[in-house]
Amino acid sequence: MWLLYALLLFGGAAESVTPGRCSCAQALENGGWCDVHEIGFIGSVEVDSRLLFDALDAHGHTVDPATFDCPSCREAIATAGFCATHRIGFFEGKAYFSRLSYSLARGRRLVPAAVECPTCRRHMAARGWCATCGVGMVGNVAIHDRRDFDEVDRALSIVESANRVAARCEHCAMAMVTDTQCPVCGIRYEGGKEAGRVTPPRKVD
Repeated sequence: MWLLYALLLFGGAAESVTPGRCSCAQALENGGWCDVHEIGFIGSVEVDSRLLFDALDAHGHTVDPATFDCPSCREAIATAGFCATHRIGFFEGKAYFSRLSYSLARGRRLVPAAVECPTCRRHMAARGWCATCGVGMVGNVAIHDRRDFDEVDRALSIVESANRVAARCEHCAMAMVTDTQCPVCGIRYEGGKEAGRVTPPRKVD
């Protein structure tokens, strides 16, 4: 768990932006962070905490497949699948440490002007499923599998809740989206909800 925590906290992919210039539009389109306004976006959801945003692992990590010994991980690498044991998805040479980021990476980014369906265009402002087209839109990302879309929808609802919790404790927010334990408050989360609590380690002055 702590290895995952460290990877998400320190190992995020670098973003190509011009220092000192607002990149909100680019961040909204590509799932990035604007340093000027200190907000990020994933699946069209606005995130105010940089720690939470980094935990969402929007762009994944380039990895060496040979370093994975887990049979489930190795199968996921070979099939561009997801290892439920270690909660890592693999797609196009990258590892994604959440099913949300993995599912969004597998979706297809569309240019709004190219979307003719009015329902789909409306959903691009947030997210929703179009029964006529058989596609779910999450911002500008099209997801054609209904089960994948529903999973992303649930995950983004947790992100929205975690974003509110981040005002109290950013580490709790991070634990909410990774189904781990907050190292500060000692709260363990599952499915975005509190699932237990332990006495957190005493702080050393």
